[in-house]
Amino acid sequence: MTKENDNYDRLVRMLRNSRPDLFRPENIENEVIKRIQSRNQSSGMFSGFIDALFGWVYIGWVRRSLIGVSVLLVAIFVYQQAFIIRQVNNISKQVVIIGSESSSVSSSALDKRLALYRLTVRLSPDREIRISESRLEELLDSYDDLQVKYKDLLRIIEEDPELKSYIENRLKEDKEYKPDI
Repeated sequence: MTKENDNYDRLVRMLRNSRPDLFRPENIENEVIKRIQSRNQSSGMFSGFIDALFGWVYIGWVRRSLIGVSVLLVAIFVYQQAFIIRQVNNISKQVVIIGSESSSVSSSALDKRLALYRLTVRLSPDREIRISESRLEELLDSYDDLQVKYKDLLRIIEEDPELKSYIENRLKEDKEYKPDI
């Protein structure tokens, strides 16, 4: 076994000491230097541009700061999208008045329309009611006429004492026969 080890060591030493025969070693050396320089020159402009453009990426605190900013931007985006979805849901539940009448309608008339619409939705929440603009306008006009006539009737009753006493007596009689519900 030692003989094999000795042979192996001697062979390794011999290989280490022997050098290859080179023809014109200066030419080979010059050629290697030229190739290295040509590689550095061709990639020098591009790599210099890349290093100048993205050199800040290798700075640790800048990288961590940019990660923090990107997480913050994603959180703001998610919040904004949730807010927009909430607003869209609220808008879809609101009444929309379409047409040229919306600009000429007074605020009290608009309030009356909205109150009437809400009343119809409360009366039948499980089914959707569609009322045309003309039918809604007709209903509101008749409601306004009814209010005017009621006020006139109350004024007439207040002015005539006989009529007032007659109506009060009739209401008392009706109340006795009809229980309050």
